[in-house]
Amino acid sequence: MIDPMANIDPAAPAGPEMDSAGVDGNQEVFDMNAYRSNLRKTDKIRSFMGIASGCVAGVCGLTGLSGLVCFLILHITVNLSLLAFKMKFDLHSYSRESMFAFLTADLQKCAMSFMLFWTLFFGLVYLF
Repeated sequence: MIDPMANIDPAAPAGPEMDSAGVDGNQEVFDMNAYRSNLRKTDKIRSFMGIASGCVAGVCGLTGLSGLVCFLILHITVNLSLLAFKMKFDLHSYSRESMFAFLTADLQKCAMSFMLFWTLFFGLVYLF
């Protein structure tokens, strides 16, 4: 399957229909270049989401657990949006991750960006 998210050229040269062991081409095909490209794009989207949601939580004045809940809700919403609009709910065509692993991927890295911008914007709006 050609991966539309990775912008892989469909006119790329195709390999032989049978491999050296004589097995026909009815096996699952997994393109590592497309997989890496998909990971880079989702990483950029998730990183931007962490920054934007931190700004939103800071400007709204959320503190404590309400800010954490805001981050978790926005993180899962962005991942579900990726799954719905970009992947058409067909996760296994783009990744070998489980649904839970996809929804919680990069959670710690995004949380650090979220915390930085949450405290920055909270301080800019409410302290200064």
